Amino acid sequence: MSQVFLSYHHVQPDEQLAKKLCAFLQERGLRVFIDSQIRPGSRWSEEIDQQLRASDAFVVFLSKASIDSDMLRKEVMIAYKIFKAGQMTIFPVRIGFQEELPFTLGGWLDGLQHINWHQSDSEEEFFAQLHGNITGQAYPPPAAYPRIIQETGTMRPDSLFYIRRHEDEIAERRLEQPGSMIVVQGPLQSGKSSLLIRLHARSRHKGYRTIYLDFQTGFDKRQLSSLHNIFQAIAHRMALLFKTSLKPDDVWDSKHLGEKGSFENFLARAVLANSSLPAVIILDELDRLFERSYSNDFFGAILGWHKKQATEGSDWEKLHIALGHAINPTLWLDPSQSPFSIGKSLLLSDFTHDQVAKLNGHLGSPLNDPKEIEFLIDLLGGHPYLVHQALHALATEHWSLDQLDADACKDNGLFGDHLRLYLSILFRNETLRTGFARILRGEGCDGEGTFQQLWALGLVAGEDRSSARPRCGLYKRYFLRHL
Repeated sequence: MSQVFLSYHHVQPDEQLAKKLCAFLQERGLRVFIDSQIRPGSRWSEEIDQQLRASDAFVVFLSKASIDSDMLRKEVMIAYKIFKAGQMTIFPVRIGFQEELPFTLGGWLDGLQHINWHQSDSEEEFFAQLHGNITGQAYPPPAAYPRIIQETGTMRPDSLFYIRRHEDEIAERRLEQPGSMIVVQGPLQSGKSSLLIRLHARSRHKGYRTIYLDFQTGFDKRQLSSLHNIFQAIAHRMALLFKTSLKPDDVWDSKHLGEKGSFENFLARAVLANSSLPAVIILDELDRLFERSYSNDFFGAILGWHKKQATEGSDWEKLHIALGHAINPTLWLDPSQSPFSIGKSLLLSDFTHDQVAKLNGHLGSPLNDPKEIEFLIDLLGGHPYLVHQALHALATEHWSLDQLDADACKDNGLFGDHLRLYLSILFRNETLRTGFARILRGEGCDGEGTFQQLWALGLVAGEDRSSARPRCGLYKRYFLRHL
């Protein structure tokens, strides 16, 4: 490490925190440049440029005040060019600031993992975390770090342990386009809902009117029983959340407009016509609707809203739609009625080696060697949920990899609840059980529907049924013993 460059604005608490961080890093053997070191009479701009190019790491403090600093923006711009050349690592730090970055700063920094610090947080733990990230070393003791928490379901939008993937960037870019259609597909526990929740939060930060609807847990049997009931349920929730002056019952006409036409009428008059702000509708876990008798009418309506941008102009360009699903809808839907064919779906895959390594760093680097990360990937295949579980145990329980490996297939072990849940699903469905058993034996899958359901459950990977394989080594070891 040649040098760490600290970029900040001369306001509090930014300046005081930067000076304390500088001292902390220097005490641990790192060379640090901070602008207070510039000698009187020096050419400020030339000195900053020279010191940036002599640095391997760039730490920038982002706060409500600093994001408007021309000097900070210039330093970030230069650092980003060096970063793109592969000669620097950038560590953005948000100082009590969660809002969207301005356009220029966002273009340079949004794709990077940010660290969050609030005045109520421990400075020592924050400095230790940053030192560990810069040097690639664990900061002791990881188990004592209060932000190491286990998130077992959809992750919070501000989670420190969320790992951004290329699909996050694509989804966010599409949201910037007029009337975007964003389709996210991923198997169970791949991070699909977490991505959509973050898209929802980002839309709210931008001031958009946005609604997130989960069809797995957010609707009861009666609401899902007919096209009328499901459109009414969605319309009433939108009216309540967006505080529309027109209510669904004011414009609904099932007899003359039908259910699709009535909802479209409500959307046009109550939501889109009366505001200049974009509206974002996020529909998650849509698999629950694919086998419904009204599925073609429901999804055909969504396709129709998107097509109205071309036929009816600007109001419909304010409507953004994001869809989340797992199983391939072509098994049930008429292709001419399917919105999933608009553009290319964002297909979430398992974590790469680099992504596992990044999460390992966020959790205090319980794995200290690339070979240890490879071992974890061999066991869990980059499965986001299982990797989170494993690294959490390694960081907080101080397990060794040998302990993790020995515990992995136990019914009462770390992954026991997860594995037994899948086992119960398989034993309730003979077709899935026999199909998965064939895949475990390396015989491929003889039914497209079976392959799609096993893929959606997250039990198998592969491009198609002929190349189907267990999603990870853990699944192969455990289910070969039980099926």
